[in-house]
Amino acid sequence: MEMPVDVLVLYTGGKDSHYAALRAVEEGHVIKCLVTAAPRRQDSYMFHTVNVMWASLHGEAMGVPHHFVEVSGEKEREVKELAGALRYAARDCGVEAVVTGAVASRYQRERVDKIAERLGLRHVAPLWGRGQEELLLEEAARLGFIIVAAMAMGLGRGWLGVRVGPTEARRLIELSRLYGFSPVGEGGEYETYVVESPLFRGRRVEVVEGDVVWSEAGWGYYVIKKARLV
Repeated sequence: MEMPVDVLVLYTGGKDSHYAALRAVEEGHVIKCLVTAAPRRQDSYMFHTVNVMWASLHGEAMGVPHHFVEVSGEKEREVKELAGALRYAARDCGVEAVVTGAVASRYQRERVDKIAERLGLRHVAPLWGRGQEELLLEEAARLGFIIVAAMAMGLGRGWLGVRVGPTEARRLIELSRLYGFSPVGEGGEYETYVVESPLFRGRRVEVVEGDVVWSEAGWGYYVIKKARLV
């Protein structure tokens, strides 16, 4: 196990970045702040775009500062923009490492490795190399999260807004085997938003209002319009 340090979490509000934060805390690291990249384009190659503004509720629930960083959403350019923003965030938050929820994507891992090295930080990736089916079942058992984007064949409109527990996780695994997508959705096949967690200090997110946006092409989003901590 790595030596515990103060960390910044590169955060989306989805299950993987959140579970990485939880695992980092369990390994002894101290979260000093959350940083969320907010792409101007919906087709960002590196970052989530759906409902990222609601990640601010997580910072409030966790009792840590949360920062939004606007990036272009253009491949590679957005990585450079993130690096520039993280330089200031790391200094302001006083951290020695950046935490990410990378599981198997070498594209994401290598780019954050380079950013961290350039800034003199460690890259802590608690989920890296985990078996994806096992990881999804673990996340579903320990967190509460809903599906907010369904982009892969096999994931129909009916999945949007669904809260994933162990039963739903097993069904996602079955579909991932059948249709060949990542069980944890790391390739953007689906995206999630966390509503319950041990890190929320006894609170949870209540989604008060949301809309389903579905395309005839067979993909869609669950757009959270109103949410609150309860």
